[in-house]
Amino acid sequence: MYIRQVKKQNVKNGKIFYQYTLAQTARVDGKVKQRNILYLGSDPLLDSKQNRSEVLQVLKSRIFSQQDLFPVDIADELLKLALKFYEKYQLKYPDNQGEKAASLPPPKDKSEIHSVDIHSIEVGDVKSFGSEHLCKQILEKLQLTKCLTSLNWRNKDIQKALISICARAIYTSSEHKTSQILTDNSELMACYNYTPGSITHRELYRISDLLYKHKNTIDQHLYSRITNMFTLDDKLVIFDITNTYFEGRKATNKLPKFGKSKEKRTDCKQVVFTGVINKEGFIRHSRIYEGNKADSTTLEEMLKDLEKYSPDHTNKTVVIDAGIATEKNLELIAGKGLHYVCVSRKRLKDHPIDQSNVFTKISTDRNKHEVHITQFKPEGYNDTWLYVHSSSKQLKEESMKGKLMQRFEEDLQQVQNGIAKKGGTKKIEKVWERIGRLKEKHKHVSSRYKIDVEHDDKVAVNVSWSVQPQKEKQDKDKGIYFLRTNYEQIDDKQLWQIYNTIREVESTFRCLKTDLNIRPIHHQNDERIEAHIYLTLLAYQVVNTIRYMLNQQGINYDWANIVRIMSTHTIQTVELRTDTKSIHLRKPSKPIQKAQNIYSATNSTDIQKAIKKYVVYH
Repeated sequence: MYIRQVKKQNVKNGKIFYQYTLAQTARVDGKVKQRNILYLGSDPLLDSKQNRSEVLQVLKSRIFSQQDLFPVDIADELLKLALKFYEKYQLKYPDNQGEKAASLPPPKDKSEIHSVDIHSIEVGDVKSFGSEHLCKQILEKLQLTKCLTSLNWRNKDIQKALISICARAIYTSSEHKTSQILTDNSELMACYNYTPGSITHRELYRISDLLYKHKNTIDQHLYSRITNMFTLDDKLVIFDITNTYFEGRKATNKLPKFGKSKEKRTDCKQVVFTGVINKEGFIRHSRIYEGNKADSTTLEEMLKDLEKYSPDHTNKTVVIDAGIATEKNLELIAGKGLHYVCVSRKRLKDHPIDQSNVFTKISTDRNKHEVHITQFKPEGYNDTWLYVHSSSKQLKEESMKGKLMQRFEEDLQQVQNGIAKKGGTKKIEKVWERIGRLKEKHKHVSSRYKIDVEHDDKVAVNVSWSVQPQKEKQDKDKGIYFLRTNYEQIDDKQLWQIYNTIREVESTFRCLKTDLNIRPIHHQNDERIEAHIYLTLLAYQVVNTIRYMLNQQGINYDWANIVRIMSTHTIQTVELRTDTKSIHLRKPSKPIQKAQNIYSATNSTDIQKAIKKYVVYH
């Protein structure tokens, strides 16, 4: 290690000056190369070679944690300068970590020195380790082993269950493919001291069925543990419903039914499942229904679950979307002594809102848009309503209308082209049939158009259309909607913030469907379908725990990005040949900085004790 002096010249005035860098030599591919470790600036004290030597001596003693055999007296100003450089080194390389940190010799009391033939070094059996190691430690924090032990599960089944949950979170594959990944690609089974190849897809099926059998107990344990671990304020209850579709006919199953698909897959049967979620995105409990279950009919069972599994269920606020907020359901919530916040299903034609009202202005979408809100109590209703005017929603509605109108006109043009084209549809009756089908297809905008067909002896010769003057825009087109609540006294902003927690449900369902691949479902019987959905929900609890801990530290990664980063952390076996024996060392790689940050933010360790195996030559 040495201090390098570099001669520089100021371009403007031609003045010569010197810059200094702490550098170290290294042998790479048989060639000696120098690498810069730390920029030291242009302090005039370093102009003297003797001063540089003394500063370097202090730096080396600090970096290498070694006492000088022959300490020399050093001027105070040089000592202060050297200590300032060392502080800068510590900031750049905490715990001496980093690709460009100084190469330090191993401490003698912790070293095991062998003479190794470097040409015979082999690296093999490389497997993914980072995501597996992280999920294992998070499950330990959630104490799921304790819960399953209380259910009198065998130790082997507990380990298989933990492996199954981690595998679902990381690989998001079918049980058959997951079994192959566990055998060939992953260190997950070894993390739980399981022999590779000992968990088949049939055992994964059995374990997921067993987990679903004890669903209520496991859900209670996980939610209670998460609430205590993060000291969460458990007053908001966000309830919503979604569905996912199937591949195949599913002719003999009870759960798969045709229904209103939120994914626009009207060609596939679907299954419905509900989630009761808190504002941090953790699932309190869930239910699975037949695919044609209406949204509004699921609330009563949710309230029963809330009474059953929440000791203080009365002091809570239920947040629901418009699909569930029927008058009957709102009365049901209020009758249970609960507060509610929801989007109104009804649009008031004569709401008492005009420019004289006092509006609260709130910035949204990172200050890109604004919403204007104000409370009022309409006649005929006992609850409080919140008028909301959203500029972004208005732009969105106008954009959607514009696209729909464009598509309708393009289809009308196709009818016109058919009249002018040889072999096209020209009979007046058939042309009107085509137009009728288009009006049905584009029913949201077709009423805005006046369409005329010119004909000559029952043969159409021209189709023309024009947009008719519209009545005053509806509230929906203006970006206006209403929230409702049975709170007697509540601030506008507070009510708005409570409603916006429903975005956590949207985020949860998006993670389940996109990151954890809950869709499509390929299983053939209803029990396996329920087990598949529940296993994915358990995996989500692990995923959300990790993401919540990262968010607390200012790290905002989605799950796919976390898995990508952690996949850089692998484990491998290094074979070292000495003159007397062969050493097999099973050891994880050094994680990259982003992976280290994830481990640190989740209070997890990034290392695992190396496994050493010696084979003595005979």
